[in-house]
Amino acid sequence: MSTTAAQPRNWKVPALWLGGFVLFALFITLNKGLTTFLTYFLLGLPQGAVIALIAVGYSMVYGIIQLINFAHGEVFMLSTMWVLMLVKPPANAGPSYYVITAAVGIMFFCTAWVLFSRFPNRFLQGLAALVIGVGAALLNAWIMPKAGAEPRLGFFAACAVAIAYSCCLGVTMDLVAYRPLRASPRLIPLITAIGLSIFFQNFAQSIWGSANQYFPAKATPEFFSGDRLQLSGPQGIFWRSETATLEVSRLDVVIVALALALMTGLQLFVQKTRTGKAMRACAQDRVTASLMGIKVNNVVALTFALGAGLAALVAPLYVLRGTPISPQMGYLVGILAFSSAVLGGIGNITGAMLGGMVIGIISAFVPLFDALDTFAWFGAAEKAGWITRAGYSQFVSWYGKPGQYQLGVAYAFMILIIVFKPTGLLGKASAKRA
Repeated sequence: MSTTAAQPRNWKVPALWLGGFVLFALFITLNKGLTTFLTYFLLGLPQGAVIALIAVGYSMVYGIIQLINFAHGEVFMLSTMWVLMLVKPPANAGPSYYVITAAVGIMFFCTAWVLFSRFPNRFLQGLAALVIGVGAALLNAWIMPKAGAEPRLGFFAACAVAIAYSCCLGVTMDLVAYRPLRASPRLIPLITAIGLSIFFQNFAQSIWGSANQYFPAKATPEFFSGDRLQLSGPQGIFWRSETATLEVSRLDVVIVALALALMTGLQLFVQKTRTGKAMRACAQDRVTASLMGIKVNNVVALTFALGAGLAALVAPLYVLRGTPISPQMGYLVGILAFSSAVLGGIGNITGAMLGGMVIGIISAFVPLFDALDTFAWFGAAEKAGWITRAGYSQFVSWYGKPGQYQLGVAYAFMILIIVFKPTGLLGKASAKRA
């Protein structure tokens, strides 16, 4: 989605970087073997899928209202916190139970207020929203386990509730924080987004604490912890081999499959439905779309809800991969997702998906270079006198191993792309309307 008249896309730079990836794949394969390359590639796919779905939220919002919603990563974080509170009873009773219940009521009230905006009477609109908000708060009070009690919901039911909460949070953020600033200079909503991010981090820390947490083992489905799928090896699904074994976890397969399904569904929704057409119209020109009868504010609220829902769908699965739940987890993932959106072309949904996959795969390959002295080329360079193991060891002792710079390498790659193609991999050169 773009707000400007687009010119034909230049594919030269994307083709150049695709060629670079092929050369990189050949380099890894020749030095460490095809199995090693595929192993790290498969490790990067689920990471990239998660980042891509979060990046889509950034791109959709920016495509319509030109806002970088820096609080989007915290929505991802809060969705994991909500699942945690539903499947793991708190150790001690406290005010958190009532604070969360009140917050849920407020979020549903705001969402209902937007949904019922067509009501001709403001009193009826407010009354209907109040009933839904109070009902949601009472329902949360019933399903949320108190200290020492057994959880009422299973893992998947808790995930469904967290998705609903996240969608409502997205709508609430737009209604309360961003809609009043729609006509303000672009810097003001940006500062507001940063403030929201900090507020949500502190809110989560005050409710759930700052320590790393995980979902209880008894609450997580056994399917995800079952035997790994053997793609190649003695019992390989795709090919049999007695020497090279290539495995992937069931959880990673689910994450990638879910992400692909969601991305496909989102593209069909945006391109084929009336609501999607309204979103594209608002992205081109909000004023004209409003004159054509499109409820721009409702479209923007839906965009926030969609972005939040996509992030919440994969957030619990991301935690099951071993990432601890903490108030700061959304910041790092959010920055990676924002970088992915910029890399793919901010405002371009397909570009955000591609950028997320690229960032995830690059991050996965960086730790492979911790053992750089085991590469085949290292031995050849040593024989030629270009490098020594003692010198390499000294370099590592000074600057550390490459695996410590995963995020830095991903950002450096993004900057390199932007230098040569400022609009991103799939971004379009555009000209302002007259």
